[in-house]
Amino acid sequence: MDVVSVLLLIGSRDGDAIPFWRMAARTPTELRDRATALGVGQVVDLMSVPGGGTLPTVEVPSVGVMLAGDHTDLLRAHQPPIIARVHDQKTLVDLRTVEPAHDAMLAAALQALTA
Repeated sequence: MDVVSVLLLIGSRDGDAIPFWRMAARTPTELRDRATALGVGQVVDLMSVPGGGTLPTVEVPSVGVMLAGDHTDLLRAHQPPIIARVHDQKTLVDLRTVEPAHDAMLAAALQALTA
């Protein structure tokens, strides 16, 4: 999406058309329902940092799934890549950063790690 397209979308006030705003507007309840529906890993509360870290003091409540161990290398090698983070030797996948249309692919990739 080019800059002109984004500016036109902002002007139209169609927040759902801009991935950042669509992801930012998701409620923790919606994210928890999706995390539970994945059927893999432990559903956990998380905090998201918007803007890829450009707003380091801003945190947004989120929900995701946790797997024991560091699986980030395998997830990044997946096609398409899955971006996760590690905390205390646990892999965390934040559902706020995943489009709902990708949930089935994400579930299959995470299930393959635990098989």
